[in-house]
Amino acid sequence: MDETAESPRDPEAIVNAFLQHKSMEQMQDYLARGRRFAKLDVGRLNKDWINAVRSWLAHKHRTKERMMDDLAAELRLRGLESPYGAVERDLADRSAQTNEAKRKKTVRKVAREIGEFMREIDGPLQ
Repeated sequence: MDETAESPRDPEAIVNAFLQHKSMEQMQDYLARGRRFAKLDVGRLNKDWINAVRSWLAHKHRTKERMMDDLAAELRLRGLESPYGAVERDLADRSAQTNEAKRKKTVRKVAREIGEFMREIDGPLQ
């Protein structure tokens, strides 16, 4: 066994695999809907993604989340990262405003999703 490989039960490896899986699902969904941002230039994509994140932070709604995810998927398809640095302060401010009960609820939801993901990958091979 390769000693440098991550242990399949390493919590960090599990979270990274889960995030990669969610990213791939979002990209597949975006492609299935027709890749509506394919014609935008990179500057416009970045600006629109920043605006989408700020809009979602102000009023969390599924359509705003989808816009944000679709713009991020288009950037990933081009081999680019979303400009997180431009919204880092917005994200930190929102996090600071979130009460402890809501934060715990979110953590439980993500933990359930990771558990479901683990059961999927540990399940029988088809």
